[in-house]
Amino acid sequence: MEVIRHLDKLPFPRSVVTMGNFDGIHLGHQALLRNAVADARKSGCPAVVLTFEPHPLKVLAPHRAPKLLLTHKDKMRLLQSFGVDAVVIQNFDVEFSRIEAETFAADFLAGRLKVQKLWVGRDLRFGRGRRGRVDDLIRWGERLGFEVGVVEPIMWKGSRISSSRIRRLIEEGEVEEAKEMLGRYHFISGRVVGGNRRGRDLGFPTANVASRTEVLPADGVYATLIRVEEREWPSVTSIGTNPTFGAGPRTVECFIFDFDRDIYEEPVTLSFVKRIREERKFDNVEDLIRQMETDVERARAILNCIAAGD
Repeated sequence: MEVIRHLDKLPFPRSVVTMGNFDGIHLGHQALLRNAVADARKSGCPAVVLTFEPHPLKVLAPHRAPKLLLTHKDKMRLLQSFGVDAVVIQNFDVEFSRIEAETFAADFLAGRLKVQKLWVGRDLRFGRGRRGRVDDLIRWGERLGFEVGVVEPIMWKGSRISSSRIRRLIEEGEVEEAKEMLGRYHFISGRVVGGNRRGRDLGFPTANVASRTEVLPADGVYATLIRVEEREWPSVTSIGTNPTFGAGPRTVECFIFDFDRDIYEEPVTLSFVKRIREERKFDNVEDLIRQMETDVERARAILNCIAAGD
């Protein structure tokens, strides 16, 4: 998959395009990607994703800018997994935000991207002041020579699937519900860093994961899957400040089952399967150890059921 910075020089004469921020690449995004890729294969054009960095709100309203569900690298990897041929990353700045919607359609979509067909969501808003609408695109596309395909909102439990809804659920610890809208487990990417080695002293040596992903689940204990190199391992993960030992920095500590490798400084991805309990302060270390033993048993049972397909 080719990654192209800015809409200046593009290496293809025609394209099938879908555009948006694609944070999370949830089921709604996936519908757009599948339609774009399918049409691209039929027409012999490349399937192109047009996305914008940084997130527009980081430029226009930094105080309202959301934490992101995916790192840039993870977003690119997931887009490639759907068969996307090229990603065009348009730098979003104040000057770009002032481009009128019709000008964007004519100069960028028809002119530079040479769109043959454009796939968008029904709720798309674009251009200066977010005044551009899907009906506008359809009308302009007829004049400019490209077709517009529209994906209706995908619903879950009576409401539209959106990145903001998923983000809120994850930050509340509802990782199972988030999975239903993502079509996969929410995961974080990071690197194993040095910790205080307290887990080893308690009999549960943990990998302390420094997350590059901005959205972390709520504090608590989770059944997780950790990917080290090309293999995934069952695990249990605690997120929080270790209140039993006094308030400390917020950490992500993962105990990997049946694992004895030194993975210090190695990159990992950590997928959150199910929340087991909230974070608690224990009266003494012995009570904490007993609870950790219970957490491990529960996580093993949850992950064994998933592995068995139950």
